[in-house]
Amino acid sequence: MFDYKALLSEIRKVYISDRMPWIIGYSGGKDSTVVLQMVFYALSGLSKTKLSKEIHVVSSDTLVENPAIIEHLKKQLKNIEKFGRQELFKHKPNLFNVALVKPKLEDTFWVNLIGKGYPSPNRWFRWCTERMKINPTSNYILDMVGKHGKVVILLGTRKAESANRASSMNNYKGTGLLRKHKLPKAFVYAPIADLSNNEVWAYLLQCPNQWDGSNKTLLGRYKNACSGGECPFVIETGTQSCGKSRFGCWVCTVVDRDKSMEHFVQNGHKWMEELLYFRNWLYNIRKQTHQYVPNCLKSGGVKFGPFLLKTRYEILKKLLKMQKDLPIELINSDEVEHIKNLLREESKGRIEQGMRRFIFRLPSRKRIAVISDFNSLLTPRKRIGPLFLKEAKLIASQNVTQNYLKSKRVMYYEVHSGQSKTRG
Repeated sequence: MFDYKALLSEIRKVYISDRMPWIIGYSGGKDSTVVLQMVFYALSGLSKTKLSKEIHVVSSDTLVENPAIIEHLKKQLKNIEKFGRQELFKHKPNLFNVALVKPKLEDTFWVNLIGKGYPSPNRWFRWCTERMKINPTSNYILDMVGKHGKVVILLGTRKAESANRASSMNNYKGTGLLRKHKLPKAFVYAPIADLSNNEVWAYLLQCPNQWDGSNKTLLGRYKNACSGGECPFVIETGTQSCGKSRFGCWVCTVVDRDKSMEHFVQNGHKWMEELLYFRNWLYNIRKQTHQYVPNCLKSGGVKFGPFLLKTRYEILKKLLKMQKDLPIELINSDEVEHIKNLLREESKGRIEQGMRRFIFRLPSRKRIAVISDFNSLLTPRKRIGPLFLKEAKLIASQNVTQNYLKSKRVMYYEVHSGQSKTRG
């Protein structure tokens, strides 16, 4: 077992060593709970005169969190704020702050997936983490830097989580117990860096937390979600955003199977079955890579871009119907309105029926074939996958066969000599 008293002493030492306010990342998982709990125990041993600089407990709500987890998180935050203000910082309640940060409207999952057509995320195109987790938290940190000059960020990262994490943490540059963060004038302190997984759980089950009295609820969440990780508090692109069992977004398609939600369903949360089915459908329609490509094009470097307009309307329809049948909000009214505006703008280039092959000539003289249900040049985006169609010219528009009608995503490929008249 780790030296509990020594760690508490270290935390107190770091706290009183400077005037930089602390920002504690709290995800509601086991590691961030240990950090916050130890901070409370450590600081309760300080005199009121030394307990004199701000503490901010910051959590992230992507707006698509697993419903059971976000419910637990919000309840914990309410209790944490009450304890921090009424007990630990009773002498100066304004020194203790709790914040639940959220992505901007244009960065939410549904706005990007449905409104902009982004394919559901995978390990190579994980567009969600930075927009929905890193940016909202970074903005909060930068606001505090602007107010105080410098800040210290406390995280529950541990070397035992993985070999990559251990290597990364060993390479951190810093002075003493603090390392520099990529954000200017921000430093990171990881008090439980050397704790093992068993030591974390042993501590949680032996030491009650101060704001809720017990960690049994937390243990129950892990049992419901199966063994193994959670989505940690993420503030850097180099941090793995999800563990194998994924305490995280119910729509996540980075993993092949959402074993966490599967276990929630198996352990009594039957209503989540609809969410699981919808998530698996998003995974399957994004994974489509070849089944509707004619044989004559299969070896021609066909690539897949955004979801088709018809697919995006289909996703929105299914999502709204599911929300109507469930006791929770899956997408808010501001998102729906913004998405409808984006779809309305993009629909200016929409084909009334079926799909077509558009042949575009780029400024580089390269010719690109795009099989879609809308003309990209008539929409605000002017982009297909990594290709920018700004200043491109449409040189041909051809009908395609019924083979493409089941397609969910835009297809595109480079047109070589004699290929522009190919019928699919």
